[in-house]
Amino acid sequence: MKLSAETRGGNKIAQKLQQIQDRVMAKRRVLVGLPAGSGNSEDGTPLVVIGAVNEFGGTIQHPGGTSYGYRNEKDAVAGKVRFMKNGAGLMQLGVTGPHTINIPERSFLRVPLRQNQDNIKKAFRSLTGAVTRGEITALQMLDQIGARAAGYCKEAIEQGIEPANAPSTIKQKGSAKPLVNHGTLKGAITHVVED
Repeated sequence: MKLSAETRGGNKIAQKLQQIQDRVMAKRRVLVGLPAGSGNSEDGTPLVVIGAVNEFGGTIQHPGGTSYGYRNEKDAVAGKVRFMKNGAGLMQLGVTGPHTINIPERSFLRVPLRQNQDNIKKAFRSLTGAVTRGEITALQMLDQIGARAAGYCKEAIEQGIEPANAPSTIKQKGSAKPLVNHGTLKGAITHVVED
């Protein structure tokens, strides 16, 4: 996304703003998303992997071998069959065979950033003026823009990313909204100002 600012007040101000913009943009950039080392989900899968699969979609060739059955007596009485860790639970009913899992694209980064591109540009123009007046530094400006952009991504998850969860996932997680079950992925979204 290319950022630009319009100015009023003559060529000197325009030149000064252009110099600031050139210096800032030549040396630094703002990255928004899940940096390496963002942590892992409850099952140990790195959040960057979960994020990439959801952002772009993916197909997983599962080898099978996952136990399913009744986790406890209450599940057995209710007839709730669930996936279980091997050797855990009240009663194992079987083991899954090899199968394909298709995860649809659910862009929580690219789409919200594209949708808020005008807001981000407006913030850039406003904050460039604050840099010119000496109210903030160029680094603070980029940090504020990054924080806003990351906020747009988190807000998109809260509002619900399309497509909604599959009926089987809704039954398991209790929500049609993807990416909200534990809040771990949303909580890991951040920004970095990079040299």
